[in-house]
Amino acid sequence: MNALTTALRVLRWAVEGTGRPPAGPLRHTSLLIDPGTEARTALAELIRQFAARHGAGRPPLGDPEPAGAGGVLLAAAIGGRMEPESACAVAEALPPRSLSERDGGWSDALARHAVVDPFLNGLSRSEGKPAAQGAVGMGRAEAEANELRIAEVLLDASPLTAVLYSPAAGRLSRGATAAVRTAALLVARPAGRRLLCSGLAAWHGHAPVLDWRSQLLTRLSTDHPEVVLDTYLAARLRYGQEWDQRVSAARRRLAARSLPDELTLATVRFWAPLADLARRHPGLPATRPLLVGHQPAVELVHRYRLNRPATS
Repeated sequence: MNALTTALRVLRWAVEGTGRPPAGPLRHTSLLIDPGTEARTALAELIRQFAARHGAGRPPLGDPEPAGAGGVLLAAAIGGRMEPESACAVAEALPPRSLSERDGGWSDALARHAVVDPFLNGLSRSEGKPAAQGAVGMGRAEAEANELRIAEVLLDASPLTAVLYSPAAGRLSRGATAAVRTAALLVARPAGRRLLCSGLAAWHGHAPVLDWRSQLLTRLSTDHPEVVLDTYLAARLRYGQEWDQRVSAARRRLAARSLPDELTLATVRFWAPLADLARRHPGLPATRPLLVGHQPAVELVHRYRLNRPATS
């Protein structure tokens, strides 16, 4: 076992992305520089399946260029998370992924996101549960802290994940202008608008993720109001039943005498950009006749004055 075989195991896991990702050693990291046919084939298959599942088109986001080795390096970092110093060094060895409206790089950016996204969502689902057993000599709490540390490095290395999940904490505190710019560029890419809207539309069990999405939609609402509307349309058409359940639960918690938890507030705040857009442009939601069922959430936004996105 070495860094390349560790990356391969994670790439194959990421196709389904269920359970905890495999872990392995990071020996011989030089093998990751030119990972070879097997790793590139596994990465291409992951991109193909991820793009098909999330509507990113073919070629992905209109970029015919093959993905670089970025996804392989990030897979190695995830698999090597029990060696946190080495794992962070592997991820940080990647140059920043620069994206523009017309140039390439989007296929590689999607590859990075396809690797990082299931790992981060798995961390979010495991919050509040016992942390995974770490390597020899590493306690569960330490293993969890290392995973969270590596998550921040991964977010810095994956620009699409910074948009669709959340920017790294440091960038978020500085305004996350790069992520907002990437989102605006994504809108102009083939299938990019569909990926963005569907990626932001689902309820998420991690309050900071929902709060970031409400911040991003608020910032997009001035120049791209149609993207905001289509995101909420996707939320109702694709995830309406779950949103109904979550909003109903939030209503009960907000009506209780105790202070609501952050996830309850974030669940309602997610709908604040739509409430604000409808206030500023009353006729705009009617341009999406299938956008229905959102009124209970919007009413909670107004009733509890949650019409300002949370800030970090």
